[in-house]
Amino acid sequence: MRKVFCVALLFGLAYAGWAGSVEIHFFASATCPDCYVMKAFLTELAQEFPELVIVEHEVTFTPDNWRLLVTLARAYGLKEEKVPTVFVGDLAITGIGRAVELRIREEVERCLAQGCPSPLAKLPARPARVLSPLEIALILGVVVVLLFVLVR
Repeated sequence: MRKVFCVALLFGLAYAGWAGSVEIHFFASATCPDCYVMKAFLTELAQEFPELVIVEHEVTFTPDNWRLLVTLARAYGLKEEKVPTVFVGDLAITGIGRAVELRIREEVERCLAQGCPSPLAKLPARPARVLSPLEIALILGVVVVLLFVLVR
């Protein structure tokens, strides 16, 4: 009976920790001015709501982060993959501006009140099989060099 109580207590504590925080996944590029605007907004939001856990993913120089963005975007039903993109609760949103910020704030407040799983919980078993823009640029660069060498 004591073991059952301990297990129940552990599950209760784990659930309380999960329900008390909200996870935001923020996809950005080091070369994106709008991403800096979104990052500043999320930083302010995190100061207002200390329960926020913001996970930033840089996509330009990290191909696996690009694939994660594409996979999550497809799972959420986004039509295109671009930065900045924010995933929180049931919301996936791109771009910047007051309307975007309001929707993120509303979803954070809803998740704090009702509890939301991590956006990563929506990931399918297999990630998207896509090349990142960096990988595409590198492949094209190699092709151009090979064509230049062969034509000479």
